Formats: sequence, C-alpha cells, structure tokens
Amino acid sequence: MIRDIDENLISPEKLLHANDMVRLGCNDCSGCCDCCRDRAERITLDKWDMDRLKEGLQKSFDDLLALGLIEITLVNNILLPVLGKKPDKDECIFLSDEGRCTIHAFRPGICRMFPLARIYHDDGSFSYFLQEGECPHLSGVKIKVSKWLGVGNAVRYEQEVRSYHDRLKELREKCFLATTHEEIVKLQTKFLEDNFRG
Repeated sequence: MIRDIDENLISPEKLLHANDMVRLGCNDCSGCCDCCRDRAERITLDKWDMDRLKEGLQKSFDDLLALGLIEITLVNNILLPVLGKKPDKDECIFLSDEGRCTIHAFRPGICRMFPLARIYHDDGSFSYFLQEGECPHLSGVKIKVSKWLGVGNAVRYEQEVRSYHDRLKELREKCFLATTHEEIVKLQTKFLEDNFRG
C-alpha cells in the first residue's frame, strides 16, 4: 500500500534498515491478537505476499477469491487484493478462535513488520520506522529488523518489495494520466494478472 508520509516528521535517527536493532520484541505476542482484530484498515497484499499465500495454502488466486480468503478492493484508487475478513466480525479471516494466526509461517509483509512500517525515499530505497504506541505489548527486547521480518533472505525480500512498489507507483501514474474509465480498468486488470494471478 502506498501512503503519503511526510519524511520530515520522522527524525533520521528513527529510520531503520534490515541490520539495525530495535526494541520491539513481544515474546511471540504472548497470546495477544489485538492487531488482527478490529481491522479498520485492510491488509493490502503485494506480489511477494500473494506468492507465499498461494504456495502456503496450495490455492490459486481465483480459489482464494472464491473462498473469501482474499478480496479485491480499491486502495488509493487502485484495485488490489486484501486479506479477507470474517463475515460476522471485523477481524482477519485467518485468525483462529484461540487468537492465533493460522498463516503465521507465510503471513503478509504488513503483518510481519508490525509495529514497524516502511517509508519510501525519493531515490527508490526505503527505511523502516517504529510506529510509536501501535502495540501496547512490546517487551523492549532488542531484535534485528531482518530477524523480526522473518523472511529468510532480507536482501532478496527487499529487492522484491522495491520492485513491486515501483510497478505500483507506475500504475498509479498511468491511471492518473488515463483519459477514460475503460483505460483505467484495462491497466488495473493487467496489473492484477501480471502480479497476482500468474
């Protein structure tokens, strides 16, 4: 998901990279699932997320849609896949009755980062930063950002994230310049096909 964040509001000493240590250990959430409940904002999926989800659940993109495990919705005026919600509750569809993530091993990047977030710089790179006050259960134990993410090869993961971000940014620009609704639909449909269905 692309958000406009004023980089000037985040002091440079708070910007983090994969090899930096940060105080955000949470003792494996100790049974807390607050961030998976009351999802006012949907968990937007990128290509890396979708590839892991399809592999982990052994389902195609269309299977995931048909089962309601993911949905396609407008995110900043772009049609993108998001994690589904339970029909009777405003919580993640993958949250068990015991309050545990049933896709933890292949959960999306936004879930992996929390309570970290990413900020993209003008040169195409990005940094992480701790969203102060987002998680009330942090133990204060220091952990390396790459370990927190738990993605194996952090360099490769970050390359894929940047590449997807660039493609999404290009799509937004093309949609902005499009002159007809049909052109926008065509651009967004192709983006979904190229990044998620394949």
